[in-house]
Amino acid sequence: MVHLHHTVIVEPVPRRWFEQAVLTLYDLVAETRADDGRLFLADGRRVPDVRLAEGGHLRAGAVYEVDDDAARTRVRVLEWDRRSAVRVAQTITDGAVTAEIEGVLRDVERPRTAGLRGSMRSTGTRWASLTRATGTSQLRLDDWWTAAAGTDPGTASAPLEALLDHRLGVATVRASPHRLPDGRWAISVSLTARGRRLLRPLTAVALRLAARSLHRSFTGALESAATRWNETVPDLVAQDMPRLRERALGALADPDTA
Repeated sequence: MVHLHHTVIVEPVPRRWFEQAVLTLYDLVAETRADDGRLFLADGRRVPDVRLAEGGHLRAGAVYEVDDDAARTRVRVLEWDRRSAVRVAQTITDGAVTAEIEGVLRDVERPRTAGLRGSMRSTGTRWASLTRATGTSQLRLDDWWTAAAGTDPGTASAPLEALLDHRLGVATVRASPHRLPDGRWAISVSLTARGRRLLRPLTAVALRLAARSLHRSFTGALESAATRWNETVPDLVAQDMPRLRERALGALADPDTA
């Protein structure tokens, strides 16, 4: 078994801003309309590269296809209700590799939990079975904000947990924030990996040999993510909701119809 731990320092996201942003983006999408498969924003501009292929727009069962030369992407709406949840499933096929991801945000008006679950598989290759993996993650938002408001890392269970399940072993990631004196967040992230029962001795040796490389990759990935966060988030949370809406509209609209 390998256990890794690292802490990154990031700029905070105010809870009130986050909840308002979720509602703003939800309403922006809810205001779009579909005409002969094409999607249009509330101001009449077209949303490029996405078309409604099946079902009623933003209703359970609706299927959207995304134009992408590199992969075939389909998004299915499983639930779309401001008072309960938004839940969508995405299938991405790139040659012999297929990834399926389902995401859910519960209680859109005051988000409580967000979750992902997914799988990846490949076909047509000799070692296809070794590429198959499944994963789940859950973010308990009430617990996150409570932890982020405190100055002590504490010992409570992490509000963000993810599990990756592979034929060779299982990896668990946990993350928890706490507030620094200057208001920033210190997010402690841990990763634990272990092999399957029958393969555990071989996997244990491989993990031990690769421990130093794994630690460099783990810390490097977290520091890179923190750098991107700190370059983006301060400017984003400085936007009020009308400005955020305009930025989102500009990002979604076809530049040829602007």
